[in-house]
Amino acid sequence: MAKAVDHFRAADVTLWGIIALGTWAVAILGANLSGVIPASVYGALHASRLEGSTLNQLRAQVSTLEEDTIRLQRDTSQLVQRFNMGEEAAGSVTKRVGALEVSVPKLIEQVQSRTPASIDPMPTGSIGQGKVLTFEADGGTVAVQQRPLIPGSDEVKLAVVPLTGTMPAPIASPGPSAGIALGVPVMPDAAEAQWQEMLAQVGTMLVGLSPVLADADGNDGKVLVAGPLVDKASAIELCARMAEAGIACEPTAYAGEPMPLLN
Repeated sequence: MAKAVDHFRAADVTLWGIIALGTWAVAILGANLSGVIPASVYGALHASRLEGSTLNQLRAQVSTLEEDTIRLQRDTSQLVQRFNMGEEAAGSVTKRVGALEVSVPKLIEQVQSRTPASIDPMPTGSIGQGKVLTFEADGGTVAVQQRPLIPGSDEVKLAVVPLTGTMPAPIASPGPSAGIALGVPVMPDAAEAQWQEMLAQVGTMLVGLSPVLADADGNDGKVLVAGPLVDKASAIELCARMAEAGIACEPTAYAGEPMPLLN
């Protein structure tokens, strides 16, 4: 029967020695590299899949918040600059208004002191030429030059019309006023219905016109005439617009009988 020592050979001892040396080298290398590996890698290795995803989302949100914070700081800086500029402009306007409040009363006093008592101190078109008023004001001297309201004249002359004068009589028209004949001849009883129908179609064109009935040539009916108009040219222009609306129209004299109204 073989002994236990006979089962070990030199080659077996060499193999296990190499394995032991390799394991020892890996352990030493791992111990030295542990300080170089980032902590986030360890966190990712030890965290589950869901926890790792949550951390990544939080990091992305924090990065987005940092960008928004930088943008808000930039916008706030711009608003502060605009507000400062507005305050400076308001201060400049306040200074100018204050200067005017001080200068205007002095200007009025200077004008009144240099104006004779018999003349209205208010400036008018008859102030003459070359008058310059100078007075001291905050920040310097103010010079005011007076000129006539109408160039080339020292005073304004108005024509006086006596109250007893009579107005000229208006020029009478040599003939009847102009008008327009609308539609086709109708019987007097149907004239109002036709006029109301035209008002419904083109009421804006007939504003200010009144209808009368004129005799139709060769017909027992009556022609509906609207007027009065300013002149024949206005009647021709209005008839052209009526024709575009599909209503028969012809310039004529505004003369006829009043249109009977239906009860």
